[in-house]
Amino acid sequence: MKIFEDIKLKDGCMVGYFTLPDFVKVVAEFDLDKEDVPEESDFRELISNATAWASGLSADRLAALKNEIATELTDAAFQQSDYRPTAGDYSDLQHSLVVVGLYFYPEDVVVMVCEAKQEYPDMQINCQLDESYRLEDISVEKIS
Repeated sequence: MKIFEDIKLKDGCMVGYFTLPDFVKVVAEFDLDKEDVPEESDFRELISNATAWASGLSADRLAALKNEIATELTDAAFQQSDYRPTAGDYSDLQHSLVVVGLYFYPEDVVVMVCEAKQEYPDMQINCQLDESYRLEDISVEKIS
């Protein structure tokens, strides 16, 4: 079974699609971070590593990641406030998080890009994950 679909070389990266455990199809991009224009054959190892990673992304792991992302963002949003977030604050964000893309880089770096249109309109949430699906870094950026 193929994990990634319709992979094509585009602007120096390989771009295709991946279907998440919740049956949502997202963009999958493979970027070698090279200045030279790579050829399709240059991506074999990166796509192989990404295939192994994506094969292990279960519905439970995805739900746990969304929970962790929602917790990190909610805690950060109210860090300087007297307001103490409720369980509803966390769960509302968790349920509105939608994965829109997976970006794979050398050295087992994966960035999962999410959106939460209600809480973060016109923003994207970039979540750097390691090979064990642990959240290493998170940033919120305006969509340009």
